[in-house]
Amino acid sequence: MNNIGTDSEPRRGRQLLVGLAIILLAAATAGAQSYSSIDVPGAIDTSPFGINDRGDVVGRWDDADFNTHGFLLRHGSFTTIDVPGAVFTAPRFINNLGHVAGRYVDADGVPRGFVLKNGKFTTIDAPGAVDTRARSIDDFGRITGNYTRDDGIEHGFLIDHSGFHTIDVPGSSSTDVWQINDLGLMVGDFTGWDGLVHGYTLKNGRFTQVDYPGPYETSIRGIDLLGRLTGLYASDDGSSFGLIVGPRGAMTSFEVPGSTPGSTAAFAINALGIVVGTWTDADGAGRGFARVPSHQRDDD
Repeated sequence: MNNIGTDSEPRRGRQLLVGLAIILLAAATAGAQSYSSIDVPGAIDTSPFGINDRGDVVGRWDDADFNTHGFLLRHGSFTTIDVPGAVFTAPRFINNLGHVAGRYVDADGVPRGFVLKNGKFTTIDAPGAVDTRARSIDDFGRITGNYTRDDGIEHGFLIDHSGFHTIDVPGSSSTDVWQINDLGLMVGDFTGWDGLVHGYTLKNGRFTQVDYPGPYETSIRGIDLLGRLTGLYASDDGSSFGLIVGPRGAMTSFEVPGSTPGSTAAFAINALGIVVGTWTDADGAGRGFARVPSHQRDDD
């Protein structure tokens, strides 16, 4: 993919974001929003990828030897997540039951998907795939992601109670399904035959393309229960910007205050409208953020 790079019933919206409130390392106000940094202690790079409605955050971090580990941030405390025997672990999403989906690379160098549930890891391999990536898991246990076969073409997938389903945007040369919400709405991105990356939503079997206006590529990474989308858009020079799309289609572009221009990417949004993602500081270090709405919500 071109300039867009590359894991009991819940009471949605009622839990406070306790964990992130405790780690407000560098808050800045921009309009009606506040931004807080998410940095794993001792990490040289931190990338938050998923947040649930309780405020639990998962992602990946790199240590001083450039080894990549997963993390869970809950109630202000970081816990490392490493798939046993893996040389690389990257959680991508956490649902409201605390179940985590992501990807890892095993000791033989094979990229595989995983689900972590009640302390137990389960490997996910798409049929015939040489590379499988689990991107999300909803509260019903449905899993999305993408996989690649020997021909190098990426396909999206959904795993539900009826089995494994390949998802390809018509006319695309690659498809990724980044998230499914509890209503069964899916979001992701695809590469068109124009060679550009476009975002999409998938509802009741119908794909709707989502593009930020202008000469940009767009990737939609997350969706909440209200239908708000988040992701990023990128220019030809590799600059990326955070993006929120309201239920009625209004688009909000944003950058983390103090970040290197063109280094913001958003990956997930929860029921409280809190967005997590990554940014680069003035020293070139990759860091995480949480964007917390105040009085104004991105609901348009």
